[in-house]
Amino acid sequence: MKRKIIVASHHRLAGGLRDTLRFIGGEAAKTIEVLTAYINSRPIDEEVARLMEADSDTEIIILTDMMAGSVNQQFMRYVSRAHTHLITGVNLPLALAFMMETSNSYLTNTRVRAIVADAQHSIIYMNEKSVEVDADDE
Repeated sequence: MKRKIIVASHHRLAGGLRDTLRFIGGEAAKTIEVLTAYINSRPIDEEVARLMEADSDTEIIILTDMMAGSVNQQFMRYVSRAHTHLITGVNLPLALAFMMETSNSYLTNTRVRAIVADAQHSIIYMNEKSVEVDADDE
């Protein structure tokens, strides 16, 4: 079984996220593919079709920037493909979690939901958090 991770966004967000994943994850991030939509003249549907080319036993995880966006909508036609997971609202903790997930077996829907829930918990309004600053922190 192989796993393929695609990060797709409007403009350059996906490329920047991949660069950060490579900085943090090293070798684990080398296989991440990106779609940086609308920065060239290539039709997005052709780019998506190219990215989705894979053997039927390859698990594909697609992380997009926003649900109502055209990038996410282009990938929607593939959600019925076996072993394909489309998640929108990508952030660094979400992408890291999928990148670091073991690939000895296909991800279950339950596991994907758990990874998404964990990433959602990383979005915090920090003004409402009390932070203790220790003299050693400075």
